[in-house]
Amino acid sequence: MSTMPTPAPVPPPALRPPADGECQFCGSHPAARVSFQSMTSIVILYVVSSQRGWMCRACGLSLYRHHTNKTLLAGWWGIGIIGIPIFLGVDRFRLRRILRLAPPQPTPGVAAHLPAPLDPGKPVIQRPGAIVSLILLTLFLLIAACGALAFATTP
Repeated sequence: MSTMPTPAPVPPPALRPPADGECQFCGSHPAARVSFQSMTSIVILYVVSSQRGWMCRACGLSLYRHHTNKTLLAGWWGIGIIGIPIFLGVDRFRLRRILRLAPPQPTPGVAAHLPAPLDPGKPVIQRPGAIVSLILLTLFLLIAACGALAFATTP
C-alpha cells in the first residue's frame, strides 16, 4: 500500500504596513498626507499637539473634529487665545484635502492598527468645545457691550 505525500500547508500571505496613499490608521485607500493640530493654553504657556500622516476620508475627518474640539475647549485659558482663529483656519484649510477623497476602501494585505476607518462622530458644532466657545464669546460680547454702554453714558 503506497501512501500519498500530504501537501505542505500554504502559509497565509504576508501582511505589510500601510504604504504611501494608504491610511496609516486603518490601511484603507485612497488617503492624503495631511496634518491636524490642536492647542492647549494655560495662563502664559501653550502646548501644540499634532497628528500627521496619510489619512483616509473617515480617519482624517475624525482627527480634524477631535483636534478642533480640543482647541475650542482648551485654547481659551491663557495667552494662546490669540492663536485659536489661526489653528482653526489652518486645520479647516487642510481638511479640504481629506474631503476631496473618495470613501475609504480596504486594502488587502495591509496590517493596520485599526480593522476599519475611524468613526467621524458628531459634527464640531455638536461637541462640547463649540458649546463652551459660544458661551465664552457671548459672555465676552456682553461684557464689552456693557462696558461700552457705561462709557458712553458717563458724563
